Amino acid sequence: MLSLLVNVEVAAASPPPAPSAQLAIAPAGRGYATPTLVDQRTNSPARQTATAADHPTLGVDGKPTGTTLPAGVSKATKPTATGTSARIPDGPNTGPSGQPRAPSPTTINSNFAGIDQAGGGGAQPSDINASVGATQIMETVNRRVTVFSKTGVLQCTNTLAGWLGLGTTNVFDPRTIYDNLNNRFVIIATTSGTAGAAPRLFLAASTSSNACGSYFVYTLTFTGALFPNGMLLDYPYLGQDRVAILSSTNNFNPGYVNSTAWSVSKAQLYVGAAVSFPAFSVAFSTAPVTVTGIPIAATANTYYVAGVPGTGYNLYRMNNSAGPGTTLALQATIASTYAAPSRRVNQCGTTVTLDPLDGRIAWAPVQARNSTFVWFTHGLNISGFPGVRYGAINTSTNTVTVANAFHSGTSDDFNPSLGAFETTPNSFNIWLNWAYTDTGATTCTNTSTTFNGVLPGGGVPALIGSDITLVTGSNTTTNTRFGDYSSVHVDPVAASGTCPAGSTALLAQQYFVGGNWATRLARVSIGPGC
Repeated sequence: MLSLLVNVEVAAASPPPAPSAQLAIAPAGRGYATPTLVDQRTNSPARQTATAADHPTLGVDGKPTGTTLPAGVSKATKPTATGTSARIPDGPNTGPSGQPRAPSPTTINSNFAGIDQAGGGGAQPSDINASVGATQIMETVNRRVTVFSKTGVLQCTNTLAGWLGLGTTNVFDPRTIYDNLNNRFVIIATTSGTAGAAPRLFLAASTSSNACGSYFVYTLTFTGALFPNGMLLDYPYLGQDRVAILSSTNNFNPGYVNSTAWSVSKAQLYVGAAVSFPAFSVAFSTAPVTVTGIPIAATANTYYVAGVPGTGYNLYRMNNSAGPGTTLALQATIASTYAAPSRRVNQCGTTVTLDPLDGRIAWAPVQARNSTFVWFTHGLNISGFPGVRYGAINTSTNTVTVANAFHSGTSDDFNPSLGAFETTPNSFNIWLNWAYTDTGATTCTNTSTTFNGVLPGGGVPALIGSDITLVTGSNTTTNTRFGDYSSVHVDPVAASGTCPAGSTALLAQQYFVGGNWATRLARVSIGPGC
């Protein structure tokens, strides 16, 4: 089935599913906490330097992702675009008007350097991601949080542990989002498991729209059958719907034990109230689906999605995400076979290779308003090359439409993230953000950050060779890991009088400068008037 998905530009849709019963999932654990108040205006820095306690992202085999992948050179020919049609009847992004591709017309409003490896305390990988509010950009990486203006002027910064008021605690895997309905910045991060102690992680919410102000910081402790003492809650995802913050983790003790999903009421979180919530068992690397809209829209259901190489996608449906009575069900397993990357990422001028991850959905998928479609992206194997797949799940029919993206016929493409904004029913602005190297190009190209996209009504086209590179970096001989994730967040504010809200997104991605990792933040507008 994979060849059918990548050899033509027309988007591929999975067949209608056979009728199957949904599977209700009983909660088997709880999280709870009361917060402390930490004010960034009076907060002092804390732990900075990377130590042996730093750890790479772990795969389902309990090993760091990519360690079992071979290095190699792919000689197969990638598919080429054969047409411009990407619209499937009643499929995703087939509403009125539009063009099949962005980024033309495109405006890059800002494109600047974010935190680098020295600023991140030397830890690798970067865990690069960023959120955007009305006037500020918050970037989080391993070991540091920094707030910029939208043009890249630094406004405040601290170590990650310092930001959360955690002293010498080993804190890592941060993610951030912005709630444009309640005007709050939110951060999640985790810590190493401690023998004999209940597993925990950290969740923080600003008390206002000022990212440099005060935060309610929760040390969430988890108990129950799913959470034995000493467990590491790894790779915490972060998403949101209108009423709740959504998360999930992969859990190790020391090998892989399970993965869990849960949600926290925003109404409690934003006033500093005590929280208690159920947790549910889910598939490995199940990601929460973020609801978009300006402001964030109300939705009938909340979703979680897992990409499963060799199978397709697990779609979970949550009800009453803010509680009480939160429930979760496995709504469907959707057949759309793909393979995880089969080799590591090559660089120019060195035999050192980079980890392309394992085919998981690394950043939260998105659902617009009460759209039936959930948009996502992840890495995969394309003709022996690391590549990118994106698409949309129809939550009404339990089917999926997908297409592939890559920079060139010889590029290695990896670390993708996606954002989407619905302009009219079933018409979307879509941004796709990823990194690539191109060792087969006439001029060998090292790690570069790039983006592509689709305009409203353009369907789900293959995005081949039409991306725009934002910055080209160096190789590295000291880093073997890359990113672990990147991010796209829709800017809640219009970029100009002719470029409306919902047409601009903040892209955050990693590359290398002088052999060390660096990050790039860019605000990109697409569509008429922009």
